[in-house]
Amino acid sequence: MDPVTNSLLKDFVTSQQIGSKDEATQFEHFVNYVVLFDLFTEEFDVEAIATGAGEFGIDGISIIVNDTMVEDEEQLDDLAENANALSVQFVFTQAKTSKSFDAGDLSKFLIAVNDFFSDSLALVQNERVQTQHKIKSKLYQYAAKFVRGLPHLLLFYATTGSWQNDANLMAIRDAYLKTFESKHIFDKIEFSPIDGSRLQKLYFQTKNAIKVGVQFPSNIALPPIVGVREAYIGVLSALEYLKLITDEHGTVRRRLFFDNIRDFQGETGVNKSIADTIASSRRIEFPLRNNGITIVSRNLQRVGNEFQIEDFQIVNGCQTSHVIASKWQADYVDMLIPVKIIVTEDEEVTKNVIIASNSQNDVDQDSFWALDPIHKKIEIYLESKTGDGVLFYERRPGQYNAVPNVEKVRVVTKDALLKNFASIFVEEPNQVGRYYKDLIPRIGKDIFNAHHEVNAYYTAAYVAFRLEWLFRNKKLDSTYKPFRFQLGMAARLLIERSHGLDPKKKLSKLNCDTIDKIMLDPEASLLVFERAVASVDEAIRQLGSQVGLDRRTAKMRDMRDMLRTVLAST
Repeated sequence: MDPVTNSLLKDFVTSQQIGSKDEATQFEHFVNYVVLFDLFTEEFDVEAIATGAGEFGIDGISIIVNDTMVEDEEQLDDLAENANALSVQFVFTQAKTSKSFDAGDLSKFLIAVNDFFSDSLALVQNERVQTQHKIKSKLYQYAAKFVRGLPHLLLFYATTGSWQNDANLMAIRDAYLKTFESKHIFDKIEFSPIDGSRLQKLYFQTKNAIKVGVQFPSNIALPPIVGVREAYIGVLSALEYLKLITDEHGTVRRRLFFDNIRDFQGETGVNKSIADTIASSRRIEFPLRNNGITIVSRNLQRVGNEFQIEDFQIVNGCQTSHVIASKWQADYVDMLIPVKIIVTEDEEVTKNVIIASNSQNDVDQDSFWALDPIHKKIEIYLESKTGDGVLFYERRPGQYNAVPNVEKVRVVTKDALLKNFASIFVEEPNQVGRYYKDLIPRIGKDIFNAHHEVNAYYTAAYVAFRLEWLFRNKKLDSTYKPFRFQLGMAARLLIERSHGLDPKKKLSKLNCDTIDKIMLDPEASLLVFERAVASVDEAIRQLGSQVGLDRRTAKMRDMRDMLRTVLAST
């Protein structure tokens, strides 16, 4: 392995706290991370993507449905029941530390993927791959909901060497791509070789905010606005706009649309109309027909008509952006797009822009929950901690990418905090393991209430952090990972009872400080979680032979209720 890639791998291993794993496994996690980083907008558990020992030909599998990484069939059922349409991406990786691309390894990879899409697995695969295969089979039972298009198949083969367009390798690739196409179950199929140079570039992208330069001559600077450093309105060449929203391979940068409230809706009537306009001679009228794009940036440097835009989000225009990217042809150079660029670090301004930009659309008001002021308070509180107690609350995607010495495992996303608070303090661990977004109507009431003291949110986040630390360092059996939300609830209840704390004051500083002190001590926290594990075992035993140590049981309300009963008698 070259010294640069080796150095980046070590940085990644430290950030993810996976130093106990062998180099080959670390490299597989490394590749999985850089591949998924721009496909999945939230922070994610790299171990949940890895196929692990006992697999054949595949080092990573991720099935992304409506921006959710699906881990089991029950989660998929919940998603499907609550969605009118399903957008699906199958992501497969193969990672080798070798200095060259090997025809045998490539063949094994593509053979395994091909077998994965058979009705039954012919190859001997481990439980992880078998579980993903069951999800795939269940997913195609919901094919009627593929109204935005059939699933995308994305294949990545990475080594530390150099991809040279070897004729044999390309022949193997092309043969299998034709095989995949002949199945007629995919809307898009992409094979991407990742060599050492691209691997380095992809990792650097995970560490830095996106910065893009565009030519924007047709602009008007707006007069001074309180809270806004500068703002411009005008029309931007579609070709220049594509530089903003796509990478060098023409792939849309999904992370730019994190604050856009609604994801791309696919082939809707409105989007078909946009596509028709783009493909016709009427595209010159596009600025008259389209409401335009709103870009909020934290930093902008202007030299004449060249705008260097950095750390930005497209808060309105997701549909337009995706249609332009998918329908663009080289001879559409006469097309212009109405654009607003707002440069601000004021979170209240950003919030108001997002709400105003989306108010004209049919957007459920629950979609704006992540913009509430309490999230800023939580961020400040988490960062105020020191030493091993520090955590980082990511209110916007990539917020800590460019911040040095921030371990990824210490970054807490909004969705993760919602799940952990709801499981530990609202005592709904069964619900967050299923379609947790059913909890959103409770936001502002018993979750993310503006009157809550933020110490409880830190406690919820740190309990989850410590539990994950125990799993990663093999202090606890990873078999219990599907029960992590139940274990978090159990830990809180055990500590309250053993220390004589009032459960009616579970959000109080006294209760939370007591939990925090124990969680900061790896040995003391291990003892608590070992008791929690024993309680889970007893709850399963009392529920009888119809349940087991599996994800389905972890999501049962009866399991939650029985666990509380067991804990009450402890």
